[in-house]
Amino acid sequence: MKNAIIRNVYVVGMHHGGKKELEVGALYFCKSEPNNPWDPNAVAVFDDRDLTRRVCYLRREDARKLGEVLGFEQGTCYLRPKMKAEKFSRFKGPMQNCSIGFKCQEDVTRLKPVLNSTYIHKIY
Repeated sequence: MKNAIIRNVYVVGMHHGGKKELEVGALYFCKSEPNNPWDPNAVAVFDDRDLTRRVCYLRREDARKLGEVLGFEQGTCYLRPKMKAEKFSRFKGPMQNCSIGFKCQEDVTRLKPVLNSTYIHKIY
């Protein structure tokens, strides 16, 4: 197995769950929600390994781009906030910069072109 890390993805909607932002440096968990009625590409973020306490979502643009990438995921997908939440527009809620990590198959020949076209990443 190889490890993949993707940087500069954003989470949104933290304020709907009561928190203003995720704790910087803490470990969170991600899971695709293909049956989400508002967005079939949605990726939810949870604060527990059992994936029962949803705290926010990946930003829609990031979730759409990462949909294909997360198909290579083997096991748990982790998320770690890197900075405090920021508000970029008065029309949208706060967003928080994060990194995502997951284990993937040894053969990454199909994964690399997808990552190269969209994100700063590292596979080792």
